[in-house]
Amino acid sequence: MRPLGPQDSPLFCHLFTDEETMRFIGAPMAPERAARSFSSALAGMSRDPVERLFLTVVEKASNQDVGICSLQSFDAQRRSVQAGVMFIAPARAQGYAKEAFTGLIQQVFAHLPVDELWVQFATEHVVVERGVLSVGFERRRDVAPAGGPQHSVWCVRRDSWMPKLLSKD
Repeated sequence: MRPLGPQDSPLFCHLFTDEETMRFIGAPMAPERAARSFSSALAGMSRDPVERLFLTVVEKASNQDVGICSLQSFDAQRRSVQAGVMFIAPARAQGYAKEAFTGLIQQVFAHLPVDELWVQFATEHVVVERGVLSVGFERRRDVAPAGGPQHSVWCVRRDSWMPKLLSKD
């Protein structure tokens, strides 16, 4: 992963305008709105303190950009941050999310003043549920998801997270 940069506009806009990518996230954006959102994402990363952090996920072997990872909703009082990942269609179900989340969790706990990393996704998105379970997330039942009952919240905590071995299974 590397920080999102100006060269990532086509990837960002493609992901946020693609109906299949956005199926479990929300309505696809119009191209103009996606371009404005990209500009806002870049600007938010240069603020102090950082509002949101976006990273480009790069496939190691080919050095091709395959997705975007984000950290947002920093809560200093709760010492928590929300994470998310999105991938282009050919990169889905290839194990990149598992690897990205494992690396992200390690980096967040090593470098940020947070004790909890959490994700929220549509309850019917079984593939994501299996993915977050595979790296050690646990379902939070004490939090009402922002997306309502059709979404669920999962988290990992600094004091209890243990990295699971990555495998190609």
